[in-house]
Amino acid sequence: MWRGYLHQPKGVLSLTSTASQVQGRWLREPQPTEAALMQGGVLGEAHQVRCDYLGPWLIGLYVGKQRVWLCPDSAPQESLREVRQLFHSPGH
Repeated sequence: MWRGYLHQPKGVLSLTSTASQVQGRWLREPQPTEAALMQGGVLGEAHQVRCDYLGPWLIGLYVGKQRVWLCPDSAPQESLREVRQLFHSPGH
């Protein structure tokens, strides 16, 4: 369990959406989050992103084969709201 925690991804995940899927890229250079994306920081390889848990506090994502949990303190509220809207299915 502890080993899994130590290997959790850290950094900025940039999400893009097309009609059929969501893709994510990890920001490679350690920079302040918002500024890095605005300044065109170097992004890693694109991976398909899917959400399998959209709860009131946590958001569970798979970025490729990698498991990621977004907590309330992991990003600004507006960014988390945008992620929720991206993965929310009306009527579910």
